Amino acid sequence: MNSGRKLGRGLSSLLTTRHAEDEGVPGGPQWVAIEHLVPNRKQPRADVEKGLERLAESIRRHGVMQPIVVTPLAPDKFEIIAGERRWRAAAHAGLKSVPVILRPQVSGDEERLELALIENVQREDLNAIERARACRQLLETYQLTQEDVAGRLGLERSTIANLIRLLELPEAIQDVVSRGTLSAGHARALLRLNGHPQQARLMEQMIREDWSVRQAEEACGRLAQHPAKPAHAPRPRQPAWIQGLQEQITRGLGVRAEVRLLRKGGGKLILHFAELESLDALARRLGLRSEAEELLGPG
Repeated sequence: MNSGRKLGRGLSSLLTTRHAEDEGVPGGPQWVAIEHLVPNRKQPRADVEKGLERLAESIRRHGVMQPIVVTPLAPDKFEIIAGERRWRAAAHAGLKSVPVILRPQVSGDEERLELALIENVQREDLNAIERARACRQLLETYQLTQEDVAGRLGLERSTIANLIRLLELPEAIQDVVSRGTLSAGHARALLRLNGHPQQARLMEQMIREDWSVRQAEEACGRLAQHPAKPAHAPRPRQPAWIQGLQEQITRGLGVRAEVRLLRKGGGKLILHFAELESLDALARRLGLRSEAEELLGPG
């Protein structure tokens, strides 16, 4: 095929000669030069750069296995509806073109957001917290019911309900689930202990002793039947500026931060971590040499 021959306007005019045999497959993937794609302006994911180099290495070895979904913007530009991380990783890997599926019907920002959210929820490589947040965004953006969201995603309503409930967990536990250290099953067991003072301790024990989900459910069930009473009066609510500072430190360092003011002046800054890897990462962020495994021992 002559690479200089024009194939017409729109998507066909941007196809590379490398995969010209795919052009005649109705609805099948077509190949477009990377520079002709632009990101989705309604991209719901905030972590598109997360793990990008690892994905790029996979693409170098195996290619782009799942086509990118796009919609036309102009004769030579296409907006990504789903697959922005694959597009970015392909560029990192040095690819000149990527497989795409064209969706010419996408007309407005709401439909762009909905398609991107649905694609994110259906992807197998997302963790449970990411799926839960995408489902919640569908619920809040379109005022849908859980039944509506389940129908659009092809899932049971109970599946949506269980995902959304994970967002009731404290941020520290959500972070552990996001990293894959705990499964969604362990997290659902911990939901029974929301507000219980032993919830965080039990989570750390699950990780340390590599509990099964069944063990987690049994332990949380036993503890939930005997709620512990606080030994002292709860601390007064922190001023808004302290809460804001805690959130800033948490975001900056990647671990839960707690600021406690003392009655006589001064106070404490407490940084929480659930595993040695988190302590290592914290030490590196602070510019410290980390030997957590050696210093803390085998546990």
